Amino acid sequence: MTRRVAVIGAGASGLVCIKSCLDEGLEPVCFESSDDIGGLWRFKVGGATSGGTLCNHLG
Repeated sequence: MTRRVAVIGAGASGLVCIKSCLDEGLEPVCFESSDDIGGLWRFKVGGATSGGTLCNHLG
């Protein structure tokens, strides 16, 4: 029987956690509050979703 692991959030750390679980033969179940993955890697600037990092938009 495969063990399930709850992963909270699909940001950078959550995605690494999911990969690690899969590598160990576990079944990760991710709970993400937004409609997309990436956390702070993906954010909205003026209503448009950006694929860049938050650092790119700090002046």
